[in-house]
Formats: sequence, structure tokens, C-alpha cells
Amino acid sequence: MTERRSVGSDGLVQAVRGMLDAAVAQARAATLPWNYAALLHARRRLGERGFGVITLRGESLPLTRALLAGLEAGPIWVPGAGFVAVEAATTTDQGEESPIEQLVLRAAEPHPMPPGLAQTLAASDAASREPGAAQEEPAALELPATLHAATVTRTLILLSEARPRGWPA
Repeated sequence: MTERRSVGSDGLVQAVRGMLDAAVAQARAATLPWNYAALLHARRRLGERGFGVITLRGESLPLTRALLAGLEAGPIWVPGAGFVAVEAATTTDQGEESPIEQLVLRAAEPHPMPPGLAQTLAASDAASREPGAAQEEPAALELPATLHAATVTRTLILLSEARPRGWPA
């Protein structure tokens, strides 16, 4: 079995870390307030189940209820979808540390923002498309969406103003 991601000797996923750094840099270049990025992905290697996240530092972690609570606490931007909120989640088992297996995402209530930022978000390629996506590609995610870790075929970049509460530094 070949590994899809390269984990360094320090346990960090370097390729994804570079992609997340680039997403934050692209957002900053477009004067967007996103200073933190993470990658949501299905964990299917070596018999893993549920969703996982790779943090801006490159740490690969199962998405648990505790980490999910951090995502629920503040506005999360998904390129191609806009502000999202988690409506529901189920885990692989009953334990609090069990990975999330299903997510229901919906469009979040609009967040108060200065008019200049609203205009930048509406006009910016960085805000409306995944980094590197061709202009003719459809939006990455139509909301509401139910994502199942066993069947989801793409990853999602999650952008926020700051590291979600309770996430590792």
C-alpha cells in the first residue's frame, strides 16, 4: 500500500502544510482576514475511519467532538462555499475521542463585517475558489451538504481568522 501523504520524521505532513501556508498567503494578498487554515479529509489509510484534519503546522489529527467544538465557535470560510456552520455530526463510536464520521454543513448566518471586506469577499478569486482551481470548475461545495467520511472524494480547506479554540498550537 502506498502512502498518499508524506509524513516527516517530526510527524508533520509537509506537503499539506505548504498548501495551507499558500492558502493563507493568497487570502492575505486579497486582503482577506484569514490567518489560519486546516485541511478536512477522510481518514482511510491503514484502516482508519472518520474525518481528520491537518493543521496549519502540519499535524494530522482525527476530527473529534472537541476539535469540532472549536470549529463551531467562530466563522469558518470554505473556498467555493462561503461561511459554513456545522449543523450536525455523528461519530464512529460512542466515545468522546471517536472521530467524526458524518458532517452536515450549512451556510452560516451572515457575519457582521465592514463593507470593504464584504466587497473584497464577493470579488476575490481567493474567496470563491479553491487555490489553483480552474475558473470553469464548479463551486467546491453546495450547501447544505452531508459529508460521509467513507464516501467523500475531496478535501476541504477551512479558513478562519485565528486558530480554532482548543486546537493544538
